Amino acid sequence: MAVLVTTSRRPGRRSRSLVKDLVSVIPGAFRVTRGRRSLSDLAREALSVGADRVVVVGERRGNPGVIRVYEPLSGPPALREVAVFIVVGVKLAREAGAVGVVRPKYLLVKVGGDPVAGEVGEVFLRVFNARVYREDLEGESVVAEMEGLGGVVFVSFKQGGRLVGPVLKISRVIVGCGRPQC
Repeated sequence: MAVLVTTSRRPGRRSRSLVKDLVSVIPGAFRVTRGRRSLSDLAREALSVGADRVVVVGERRGNPGVIRVYEPLSGPPALREVAVFIVVGVKLAREAGAVGVVRPKYLLVKVGGDPVAGEVGEVFLRVFNARVYREDLEGESVVAEMEGLGGVVFVSFKQGGRLVGPVLKISRVIVGCGRPQC
C-alpha cells in the first residue's frame, strides 16, 4: 500500500515537519510538495504512482490541526474522503526526542484507555492498512500506541519501546462522507 502525504496549500513549518514525521512512520508513505496543486491534481498524482491513500495535513491557527485521509478515484480524477482526524496538539519527533527515520515494514496499532482510543485505533487500522498489535511483528514494525485520557487520544509511534515519530493529540475522528471531495 502506497500513501501520498502532503500539506494544505500554504503550510507552516510545523505542518511540513509533521508530514516528514508521518512519512517516516507510515509504511509505504512518500512526501509530495503541494504547491498550487488542487485535490484533483493530487488524485492524478496518486493514481499515476499507484497510491491507495492521500493524506493532507491541514492547519488551524498556524499549527497542524486536521489530518484528512482520502482515497483516489479514477475516471475523472477525484478524491473521496475516508477519514478526518481532528488534532488538538502535536509534539514533533524532534521536540519529543525521537530517534531518526525508521521506514517500517508494518504499522501496528495498540489501544489502551477509553472507547475514543478504540475508535481512533479502528480508523487507523482501516485507512492505513495497519495491523492489530502482535509481539512477533514488533521488530520490523512501528507501533502506534493509542492512549485515551479525558476524551482525547494520545497517539505515539514507537519501535522497540523507543519513540520514533510524532506524538499526536486527537480529540475525535470523523469517518468520511463517501462523496468525492467532501
